[in-house]
Amino acid sequence: MKLITNSDIGKATLLLSTLIFTVLVSSAADNPPHVTVYGTATTSVAIDQMDWKIRISNKEPGLEEVAKAHSSTVQSVLDFLMENELPEHCIQTSGMEFGEHFVSSKLKGRVRDGYQASSSIKFKVTDLSKYKDLWSGISRMKNVSLNGITYDNSKRIKHQNETRQKALLAAKEKAETLAITLNSEIGMPLFIEEERFGYSRNNFNNVYATNEQAVINDAFAPGQIPITVQIKASFLLVTK
Repeated sequence: MKLITNSDIGKATLLLSTLIFTVLVSSAADNPPHVTVYGTATTSVAIDQMDWKIRISNKEPGLEEVAKAHSSTVQSVLDFLMENELPEHCIQTSGMEFGEHFVSSKLKGRVRDGYQASSSIKFKVTDLSKYKDLWSGISRMKNVSLNGITYDNSKRIKHQNETRQKALLAAKEKAETLAITLNSEIGMPLFIEEERFGYSRNNFNNVYATNEQAVINDAFAPGQIPITVQIKASFLLVTK
């Protein structure tokens, strides 16, 4: 059995001390003094375009009949939009569907009651003064419903990028204020993250127009769209 001498104990103590020092130094390097803050900025932009979505639905006894009726209704809507001088590239048809139409009967259960056809038309309006004429005309069309209108800004991406810059500057200024209070200053950024992005398009999905007489609001005012960005940033804390 080998005896443990004082020399062995000293060597073990030195090795342990060196190991602890290395860990502490490594930990300090991995987690240097820093300040982490949030910066928030909001920009309100004027609305200069509207995105409309129309749903067209037809029902007829026969498949050929419903196909002809549906094509005629779709063409009527497209002609109306062209009469209002909407550019062709701003109009899109999609979601065309054909199928059997069923009704429920207490005696016979689910019974076929003819055929139905439906499709959607989306279009963009950049002249907001056309709102009244479009609403009034669409509301008088049979088998046509207005599913919703969303408002937008044609330079939205540009405004979003500018708002991000404002949010980052707000975070930097906040970090500088905190550092000065501690008689320090901020150094290089450790990380930058976008925590939250908000953009409301004033979406009116519950708007619905039928072929009955429309009620038009002459005082139409779409207002503005708020763009909000929140940035999380961390900076080195340098003591003076």
